[in-house]
Amino acid sequence: MHTNEPYLIIDINDSKVIFFVVSFNEKKDFKVLKKIILEIKGIQSGRIINIETVSQLFKKTISRIEEDINYFFSNVAIVINPDQINCLNVSGYKKLNGSQVSSEDITYILNDIKKIILESENRDSLVHLFNSNFSLDSDNLENLPIGLFGEFYNQNMTFFLINKNILKNIKLVFNNCALNIEKIVLKPFAQGIYFLSSNQLFKNFTILRLEKNRINISLFKNKSYVFTEDFKFGFNLIIKDISKLCSLRFVEAENFMKEIDLRNIIKNNNESYLEKKYFYASPYRKIKYQLILDIITARIEELFEICYKKNTNIKSLKNNDIIYVCVDSPEYYKSIQYVLENSKLTTLERIFNSNSEKIFLAGVNGACELIGKGWEKEAIPISYKKKSLISSFFSRLFS
Repeated sequence: MHTNEPYLIIDINDSKVIFFVVSFNEKKDFKVLKKIILEIKGIQSGRIINIETVSQLFKKTISRIEEDINYFFSNVAIVINPDQINCLNVSGYKKLNGSQVSSEDITYILNDIKKIILESENRDSLVHLFNSNFSLDSDNLENLPIGLFGEFYNQNMTFFLINKNILKNIKLVFNNCALNIEKIVLKPFAQGIYFLSSNQLFKNFTILRLEKNRINISLFKNKSYVFTEDFKFGFNLIIKDISKLCSLRFVEAENFMKEIDLRNIIKNNNESYLEKKYFYASPYRKIKYQLILDIITARIEELFEICYKKNTNIKSLKNNDIIYVCVDSPEYYKSIQYVLENSKLTTLERIFNSNSEKIFLAGVNGACELIGKGWEKEAIPISYKKKSLISSFFSRLFS
């Protein structure tokens, strides 16, 4: 990355891909030079399932961008969101016996554990590694205690790994585009950076991201990314419940869920009925909006309990953290927000982002912050071998 030169970042999602061209100034702040959002096929659950389709779209779009800005790219940073992320929390230690903590001690602990992890998880590749906690003689510290004297040093680390085949397929696509992958960033981490940059007073929080067929929960402690988990269900379960309990076709329930604003309807008249216009595939029947609200509330509270409240995987990590709620589809946002705000399931502070464009771009904006300024808690940035500019040019030319 060079100051004031165009830099390409691509955020890969299941249905859309974001091409982001930015430049960084001397202070490492970024400016957006070009943004293109395109519909895409060939990606499923964060995995590339059609190399040819994705490669052709990427090559065509990147060539167009290069022509528009009169600049040739040889490197790219990518944001990915696979549904299977291997998250491991590990501790390392050293007995000091009254000596100082040195940078060599910390490097040895980190590299030793990294070697053990990569040997045991040999089907996965390391994407991110974070220093999640430091303690010296049982005292928790904000930063690395280099130079301090003590008896016993302990360091907690969090490893995030991805299946090698997922990364191989991604790398193949960019090889076809003659681009070197300079950095890979996991989307939940990038979204966390965006949230932190917008709310600098927060250090501990949870991101709950609701999608149609998927829910992701990610935890941050002291600005360190410490946990992520995916659930293979989403708010489509709500639509299925409404369809079943109200004897409606799925498409009917889906359509009125996109259109209605339960907050205003219930506020004005909780005895009102669903309009006839929504019954175009089923016989009309009187269905109260209050019944629909009750169905949505019951299912959302159940999902919240499974993913967060009763999730044993995060029992030791959560501590009355703020919950940042992201709803992937803006048409469902108001109803889900209304239910969660009025739910008695949790008294935790919840933050809702009503700007659907900001939610969608949170990952790529967070990645820009990371690439420009780095992240104090990330221990090792993972890079791939670079080609020279000339090699990239001829590779692109003859492909």
